[in-house]
Amino acid sequence: MTKYTEKNYWEDADYIKWDRNIFTEVNAPISDIRALCELGLPDWAAPNINFDNYIPESETLKIGEDRDDREIFIDLKSLKVLVGSDKQFLNSSPYKLRKALQAYAIMVEKAIVIDEDSIIENRVKTSLVQELKEELKVLDPSCLTEDAFWSNEIARLGCS
Repeated sequence: MTKYTEKNYWEDADYIKWDRNIFTEVNAPISDIRALCELGLPDWAAPNINFDNYIPESETLKIGEDRDDREIFIDLKSLKVLVGSDKQFLNSSPYKLRKALQAYAIMVEKAIVIDEDSIIENRVKTSLVQELKEELKVLDPSCLTEDAFWSNEIARLGCS
């Protein structure tokens, strides 16, 4: 069984890192500070999400955009990661966002080994999507609630 590491799935990525002061000022847990300020996020990650540095606003920090060019941002009061003007729930913390992206990337790597075009053509094996869903359920159960980003992504892959 292949053990996937960041070098497998984010090997060509430039990592985007944020200023630690943004998060220490809002008393973010060390796990979130480490995820965003030390490790960073890849400039691009499946499912077609781009990350970059933006200037914090009063209560939010934009960190990127999704496949539909909707803003991905952190609510600096709750530290929840949200998407778009309707504030669709993505993850309950930046740390959990990073872990969810890693789980998704591993699912993509496994799918490509089985069928090179499976991701592009939305024909990923149901068992792989179910495995991702179970990992997300353990990591951050809220990210699978109805209309949450990850719940919609799993449905897009043909599994709900």
